[in-house]
Amino acid sequence: MNKMDLNMTATDNSDEKPKGFWHSVRVLLAFAAPAVVLLGVVGIMIVMFATANQAKEKSGPPSAPAVQFAVAHSRPTTISISVQGEARPRTEATLAAQVAGRLVWVSPAFVDGGSFRQGDVLARVDTADYELAVVRSRAQVAQAEEALAREEAEGELARQDWQALGRGEAPPLAVREPQLAQARAALAAAQATLRSAELDLSRASIRAPFTGRVRERRANVGDYVGPGTPVAVTFATDSVEIRVPLTDADLASMRLPVGFTATAANPGPAAHVSSATGGRMHTWEGRLVRTEASIDARTRLVYGIVEVRDPFNARNTAPLAPGMFVSARLEGSSRETLVAAPRSALKRNEFVYVVTAENTIDVRQVRAAQTTADEVLFREGVADGERVVVSVLTSPREGMAVTPIDRAGEAAETPAANQEQLQIRE
Repeated sequence: MNKMDLNMTATDNSDEKPKGFWHSVRVLLAFAAPAVVLLGVVGIMIVMFATANQAKEKSGPPSAPAVQFAVAHSRPTTISISVQGEARPRTEATLAAQVAGRLVWVSPAFVDGGSFRQGDVLARVDTADYELAVVRSRAQVAQAEEALAREEAEGELARQDWQALGRGEAPPLAVREPQLAQARAALAAAQATLRSAELDLSRASIRAPFTGRVRERRANVGDYVGPGTPVAVTFATDSVEIRVPLTDADLASMRLPVGFTATAANPGPAAHVSSATGGRMHTWEGRLVRTEASIDARTRLVYGIVEVRDPFNARNTAPLAPGMFVSARLEGSSRETLVAAPRSALKRNEFVYVVTAENTIDVRQVRAAQTTADEVLFREGVADGERVVVSVLTSPREGMAVTPIDRAGEAAETPAANQEQLQIRE
């Protein structure tokens, strides 16, 4: 029994020894496999870099950047600018009573929006008191005239009596000259009182100072008014003004100075006024008649005044009423030849990059005569037929070489002398 146990123990020990060996081999392979893979990858990369074709460096100057250009063209043009503003009456007045009393009558035109002509009676104050004052004044004038006539007669008699005495030149008091002067002064005062009473009587009728319309009525029949009491706000309909903002560039485009006033020789730019009212577009014709003589300190703008005459005339499709917000297109007084280029040719609103015959950049500081959404017009700085850059050009500088490309995307012809400088890197 013991012998059998010893044999089994020996057999077991002989089986455990091979198992431990293979286990160690498997552990070693598990740790060595990543290292072998990494070394293989490194080796492959070294072989790829060693056998790759090397880029051939080409000696020579760097290539010139490509730019798109457009050709500027000159054409006869009338400069125009678009502005906006609010219509307002040129003349507006608040009518007030000049005498005290109760309103006893008003005109049918004395209503909001009513129209009237110059001199029309719009309202009338009770005139009874003023008629009595005229009667009293006339009586005073008659009394003063009688007193003056009596003094003149008595003075003439006194002069004759003094001459009969033969005492030489008569003193003023002896011939009643002071009394005569007093009578004349009394007559003048009575006549002045009569004129004042007649004037008060005429002022009892409130008359229109101009042809126009009633904006707002403030009194009616039965109201008691005193001197200076407002009874209505009115405005004249002979013309309407539109105050429009103008920038310094607008003034330069229209060639207008600050403080401009229209004259017979220079009537000012024509203004085409328009407004959409009631679902329809209505137009009126006017002119820029003046500009204000000062610059707004907050906005740095100069305001111009567009005048539209007879805005309520029946020939207009609609009246140009005060308070309407309108647009106005101002046109220059004459046509002139300007150079036109695409809007994208103007860089930073003051520069133009011109491509010279040598395909280099000429940086020019310009001032546009007019700018629209599509094009820009120049009076000077750009000539007819010159090529202007319309694409984005980073860090441009004077004399910078470029490769010009027209809008079709084809490269422009390059002078033979510059072909070598414009080689493209392979």
